[in-house]
Amino acid sequence: MKFSYNFLQSFFKKKLPSPEKLADLLMMHFFEVEDIEKKGKDFVLDIDILSSRAGDCLSHMGVAREIAAITGEDFVMPETKIKKYGKDINEKASVEVRGGCLRYTLSGVEGVKVKSSPSYIQARLKSCGIRPINNVVDVTNYVMLETGQPLHAFDAKKIEGEKIIVRYAKKREKIVTLDEKRYDLRDSILVISDELSPIGIAGIKGGIVPEVDKETETIFLEAANFDPITVRKGSQYLKLRTDASLRFEHGIPLELTKIAIDRAVSLISQTAGGQVFKNVVDYYPEKRKEKIIHFNIDDVRSVLGTAISYKEVERVLRALNFKVQREKDLFSVTAPYFRIDVEIKEDIIEEIGRIYGYENISPENPKEDIIPSKENNFHIETNCREIWKGFGFSETYNYSFINEKYAEFFKREELIEMEKPASLEFKFLRPSLIPGLLKNLQENEKNYEEIGLFETGKVFLKKEGEVKEEKKMAVISSTDNFYTIKGKIDSFLKKIFLEDISYTECEKRTFFENFSSAKIIFQNECIGFLGKLSQKVRKEMKIKSNPLIVEFDFSKLKKFYREKVEYKPIFKFPSLIRDIAVLVPKDVSYEDVQKKINKEGGLVLRKIELFDFYEGKGIPQEMKSFAFRLTFQSKNKTLSSQEANNLQEKVIKALEDVSDWKVRR
Repeated sequence: MKFSYNFLQSFFKKKLPSPEKLADLLMMHFFEVEDIEKKGKDFVLDIDILSSRAGDCLSHMGVAREIAAITGEDFVMPETKIKKYGKDINEKASVEVRGGCLRYTLSGVEGVKVKSSPSYIQARLKSCGIRPINNVVDVTNYVMLETGQPLHAFDAKKIEGEKIIVRYAKKREKIVTLDEKRYDLRDSILVISDELSPIGIAGIKGGIVPEVDKETETIFLEAANFDPITVRKGSQYLKLRTDASLRFEHGIPLELTKIAIDRAVSLISQTAGGQVFKNVVDYYPEKRKEKIIHFNIDDVRSVLGTAISYKEVERVLRALNFKVQREKDLFSVTAPYFRIDVEIKEDIIEEIGRIYGYENISPENPKEDIIPSKENNFHIETNCREIWKGFGFSETYNYSFINEKYAEFFKREELIEMEKPASLEFKFLRPSLIPGLLKNLQENEKNYEEIGLFETGKVFLKKEGEVKEEKKMAVISSTDNFYTIKGKIDSFLKKIFLEDISYTECEKRTFFENFSSAKIIFQNECIGFLGKLSQKVRKEMKIKSNPLIVEFDFSKLKKFYREKVEYKPIFKFPSLIRDIAVLVPKDVSYEDVQKKINKEGGLVLRKIELFDFYEGKGIPQEMKSFAFRLTFQSKNKTLSSQEANNLQEKVIKALEDVSDWKVRR
């Protein structure tokens, strides 16, 4: 928010520090000053006021109080002088509040002469980005900038009847605002109304009908405290954000309406003449109760980490306008009316710390060694889940039960049946996460074409007469092919530092198509499975896509999981890559071929990657093709192309030495 340096100076008799030095002080003890701009004979400070302090610091008065507390200079409250009182306003108008308003204060001035406002008011308004209009309207804006309380002036003669009503809009009601824009209202929007129609949108913008103009002689002046949520929702619905709505949305002190309205009628009578009405109309059903907060000196030391004297604590709090009483080491503190953000003792201690100066608090080493937390199941599981989310998969949560239909896919003797199931859908404890994911896939296919889901949870089986409870992680994808899902598996495992993964063909598994599944191997242990959903299951479940499924044994992931990588020196010498494709009988596994290549490649064969698998047209019916990428790299020297070619030929010869294997050239 923009603050005028000259405006802030008006609250002090002594000269303030220069704008630059003042900005430094505010940033050390208050909020960040984002910019300083020279504007004519003034400087404008753009201060980032946080929402917690909007109640008092979206005003020059609030920021000036902070400056007084920081610098120790005396804060001077603006004068409210009223020379002449006229009639009692209660004889001219009444107020009826039907909801959405915590306080409504009405005053006024009769016999005004509407003209241009004094130059100092115009200059300060312009510094803060507000266009001057006339002396009455300018004063309402000026006092809002000064105190933080929005005000609005009505031409009294243009109000129908002698009553101002605060109510919710009626259906199909409309209003034209001061900027001549028409708005359709709804019944959740609060309005200010006379006895016929709305004359303003409460807390947001005034209506054009009772606008103050050069012909205006008598004004009514409104200062209210509207419900913040009602104002915010109304502003959002109408897409109308104003200086007033900004303040009401954050909440302002109830006591401010009387202070601001007295200040405004005083300035209007000075700049526009006329007589101020006696008294005010003041709807104020529930007055704010002062809240006393207790704390002791040990609380201050505990929160701030340093010892601050009793005298200094009292000095800081009194500088911030808190009422302070102390009995031995116990403080009883009452916040001033404008500090609606202060609720608990920590709020007060924070105030002590920032004015005392965090730079004055010496850093101390921890009293005890900080020991890194041990890895636990929750941490590991969270990390694994976040990785799959990063791949674009959505997490799903299913019940830990399956029905009779899914039970048919498993061995009956391994299932755990519920004695008294809540329904037939919950007849068995689930032995796998896959049935739940298949059901999720089936439902999602009604609305989406590309589906990627995963779940982490417990499964339950009977093995050798004992109930086994195991943690699993399962993934299903309707769009990935074998190689893209394999790439994601490899990437997932690398992120938890499981490298040198291999895949081997596996025996027939539930839900997987024959000869279309593989074990995922790490350090000679099976940590999971990858496979294509069988045609039979697809048909029975009416699944349109041809999904791939991955299932991990979470206990194995936990066993090998490493959050930190161990340093390994980077090879100094470049690598050379060669590709080999080999035809083998269908009963030969990928692992068999990989072992043969690995044996012949020797120490300089750094990596073997399967990048293609094919069977079908162009390949003999009883055969299949594996394509491998071989990476050769030496620790001691740069390999020549000829050396890499020789190693490749050695591998080819070893593969072709097997009678029914053939390298494709």
